[in-house]
Amino acid sequence: MQKEFYYDDNPECKLWDNMWASRTIEQELEACSMETPPRELFLKYLTKKDKIVEAGCGFAKWVIYLHRRGFDIIGIDNNEFAISKLKEFDASLQVEVGDILNIKYPDNYFDAYISMGVIEHFEEGPHAALNEAYRLLKPGGLVFVSVPTVNTIRRFYRRPVRNALNMFLRSLIIVKKGWSESKSKACIDAIDNLLPEKVKNNLLGRKDIYYHFTEYRYTKDELENFLRQSGFEIIKTIPHDFYESNDHAIGLWLDFPFLRNFKGGANFRLNPIGKVFSRVLDSISPWIACASVICVARSLKNAQPR
Repeated sequence: MQKEFYYDDNPECKLWDNMWASRTIEQELEACSMETPPRELFLKYLTKKDKIVEAGCGFAKWVIYLHRRGFDIIGIDNNEFAISKLKEFDASLQVEVGDILNIKYPDNYFDAYISMGVIEHFEEGPHAALNEAYRLLKPGGLVFVSVPTVNTIRRFYRRPVRNALNMFLRSLIIVKKGWSESKSKACIDAIDNLLPEKVKNNLLGRKDIYYHFTEYRYTKDELENFLRQSGFEIIKTIPHDFYESNDHAIGLWLDFPFLRNFKGGANFRLNPIGKVFSRVLDSISPWIACASVICVARSLKNAQPR
């Protein structure tokens, strides 16, 4: 498990408002054509008779994708801006504002529950979200869960190098500022991320810089164990990235800024060097640089009462 966070000078986390304001629904839908893993799993395991919910749908690309193909799907998200944009985009979509830890539907209501990049955003862990999924699903219902993963690069290269650089930078800052022991400890405890530029330039000596948790990155085994603990039987787990594109890759784009094509628009487009890296690594194993892992599992309510 790896923990990700950021600093800024706003005491309130505006991450999601800023993200959805910078994206479009059309950009999200473009990504569906490149995201082979969830698309293939949905079309293999879901039927048009199923009642489906996507919890934490954001701009709801999978709600739109499945709705257009005749599936009965509801999208729920706590971001009012995203939901309002979706209703403007297509009034026929079933989307609503809601808390995924307390979804306003009765027990055993849905046949399938989709969660794409959501449960990792709870600093206390994913248990409450998965338990709510278990409550909502009928016996034998399916859950599809994708989370950022600790791939081979993140485990053995990027994180150790980043941590070493963090320690060096923060040591210099602490010495320069003559920080107290408590301030120094607070800085060193937050060793997982490089400090943003504005923080490096302004931070120390200021009191208006705030820590914001963003997500955990889980291993394949950790995700599967969380699901088992919540009453699910694992059916299949696979790496998740943009495997239907030679120009895009989420994991490499996020982890190596020098591989990004900054002129190429949205959806994690790579520059020429990045394209070569992506093709070589994927030819060896899709697990090396994948951004996420996706798992489909079945509720064991009948076999294992809770």
